[in-house]
Amino acid sequence: MSTPLLEIRNLDVHFSLPRKTIFGQKRILRAVQGVNLTLNEGECLSIVGESGCGKSTTALTVMGLQEPTSGEILFEGKPITGADAPGRKERARIAQMVFQDPYASLNPRQTIGNMLSAQLALHEIASGSEANERVGEMLVRVGLLPDHANRYPHEFSGGQRQRIGIARALMLNPKILVLDEPVSALDVSIQAQIINLLLDLQETLGLSYIMISHDLSVVEHVSDRVAVMYFGRVVEEGDWHSIFSRPTHPYTRRLIGSVPDPDAILTGARKLPPAAPIPDAMRFSPDLSRQPNPDETPEPSTLVAIGDSHHVRLAQ
Repeated sequence: MSTPLLEIRNLDVHFSLPRKTIFGQKRILRAVQGVNLTLNEGECLSIVGESGCGKSTTALTVMGLQEPTSGEILFEGKPITGADAPGRKERARIAQMVFQDPYASLNPRQTIGNMLSAQLALHEIASGSEANERVGEMLVRVGLLPDHANRYPHEFSGGQRQRIGIARALMLNPKILVLDEPVSALDVSIQAQIINLLLDLQETLGLSYIMISHDLSVVEHVSDRVAVMYFGRVVEEGDWHSIFSRPTHPYTRRLIGSVPDPDAILTGARKLPPAAPIPDAMRFSPDLSRQPNPDETPEPSTLVAIGDSHHVRLAQ
């Protein structure tokens, strides 16, 4: 079996809350709890869930923008760690991020050319005319013009700014792009253009994607595998067809059931595909009827295989 391109092992990310308990004890927010995920070369892994479930924290930890409490992240079987400058530079050559807001992620005081060429200079890859040539080539690759390098971010539309964000992420020829809600701030017609661009780049450059999203229609269109997160844990994981055709965890079924269905609006009936069978002795966790207390230690649980490439989290 080949080594995954990226592997997340037993990842925990905890934050200390400002208020203590009535007994003076520190309160801990367990934002990410025991996450295990793999990303294979050339595939798109989507992490989905409601706001606050830990999906963006997981992505930031992969990028080195958030230090993990415990666990490790491996690239081609080797750990990638370290918040020092050499560690960050090494990780930047492996993975780059495309942010949700295409305007807030760009420096309004710099031209597009300066922003894109700065990475080449920082990593001592190219400078001067060679860097400018690379910038022009990258702008063309994402559907813009070379002379756009002389303009400022406010001179572009939202879709064009996101293309610039993608171009910036590709300047170091990374193997992985972490896409944090890359189309949620765009109009529907522009969303389709950006998604098609990402699919084309994935095919031509051999990229691997980690997609963070709450838009299941986008996830279904671009994903090879899907991981569903709920209160910091992966509760269901598998190939996209299996997840969407046989959602099994109650939260996954609720999430997919929330997607607008034109046929259901007309008929007044919303139908979900049947869940996969699970052992009678097992029960789902956590209980969807209550929100976990941040002061509680999470109950033990495990991912159980219910298909060749489909796993669901159950509690003993």
